[in-house]
Amino acid sequence: MVSISMIAIFGLSAFTAADITVAVDENVKPIPLDISTAVTSSTELLKRSCPEELSDKLPYRPKVLMSTFTEFEAPDESFEPKDQIFPSSDGLVRGAIEAWAKHQHLVLRPDEVWFEILTQVNFYMKKHAEDIRHLFVDHEGKEKILVDEISWRRVVGAVSQAIQERVKTPWLYDWIMPGFTTSDENDDLTATVLMMGMMQHYFEFGGSIICGLPKVTLLGEREDWVQLLEKLDYFKEFGEEPQEYAQELRPILSRFVRTWDEPDSDEIKEFWGQIVRAKSKFSCGGGDPKYVSGWITGFLKWQPSGSLRVFKMPERALGEDNPNSDANGSGNKNGEVVLDGITYVQEDLSDIPIGYAKVPMKMIGYPHGGVDTMAYLLAGNVAVNRTQTSDEEFVRAQPLSAWFMYAPIDADYEPEFPRYGSHSELVDIGNAISKQCPA
Repeated sequence: MVSISMIAIFGLSAFTAADITVAVDENVKPIPLDISTAVTSSTELLKRSCPEELSDKLPYRPKVLMSTFTEFEAPDESFEPKDQIFPSSDGLVRGAIEAWAKHQHLVLRPDEVWFEILTQVNFYMKKHAEDIRHLFVDHEGKEKILVDEISWRRVVGAVSQAIQERVKTPWLYDWIMPGFTTSDENDDLTATVLMMGMMQHYFEFGGSIICGLPKVTLLGEREDWVQLLEKLDYFKEFGEEPQEYAQELRPILSRFVRTWDEPDSDEIKEFWGQIVRAKSKFSCGGGDPKYVSGWITGFLKWQPSGSLRVFKMPERALGEDNPNSDANGSGNKNGEVVLDGITYVQEDLSDIPIGYAKVPMKMIGYPHGGVDTMAYLLAGNVAVNRTQTSDEEFVRAQPLSAWFMYAPIDADYEPEFPRYGSHSELVDIGNAISKQCPA
């Protein structure tokens, strides 16, 4: 006879010697399987089993990013073998009832039975979490649990241990994890999600993919970086805005110097870990613009037109004097980095300015006597030198500066809609953020 239960999600395995089968009623006659309601993908399964989650009436349009069947943002390919997975809003209870009604051989794992129980406990906690708060935690409200890992699958998997480290009940993790001979990694992830549901009354959960710099190398000598810092002293001669720029750069450049003195300190490592932060901002019916922050934006003061990138100086109050600052003064509620009271404001990726400048120059007597030619001189950071040797695990990326002269040009020409820099580069960066550091 045919069996349909949640085990069908993983495919029906051959029975082992340890399995037990009970002949319940020999008078029941088989009924052919109707495969017309089978689903073919994880998206279809979610939409039909949990229709409210992907309803067209929602003010947003979610999509399945990851599931038991697919890795993060992997193509939602058809299930194989086909015609074996059927949607159900309760695979155990409804599935058992349907199996009874359709004369089907019911096959159960302890995992699905346990998940049914944990789901019920989730329902209970919605109304009674405060009654038993003392059992799990001493704090009021919700504490944040943030997990950084190398993939979203591992982020989810790590939350269960993070919860265990913060609750008073030493048995919670082992109790919730199925731990049966039938259990696998996906079962542990299922249990983790249910564990998060139970504990959501005491904790808020967040996770991110670890993106960043495995290493940083400052070339030259310490005195070079001291000299670089000292160059900021002359910015006051250029006016108020450059003086502000120097103030914004000083926390960064001073930590460059400290890197030579304290390369192994946690504070310096944290500083370099804050060089870039990325996130997405979603709008109903809109796209997915990328925003980057981190202290790297501190180098961006003006647009190519000369107008300020940020028109109002960020607050400089330290610690508790800055209502947006984290307790350690290293960030604020918007995810922006704060160093020595300076807030490094986030930037839309598409608005990241260029790192070069140009100036026109007349070439007298070129290409021959009696003829003058206008040219541009352009210089700045225009490349990255990326290398990887056999004895290095990571790609080495080093910004590269250069200068150019090119002619002939018309120095009086101004495009109606000026656009600077490589748009495709920003697209590539945005794609990399989406793939490697999704927000």
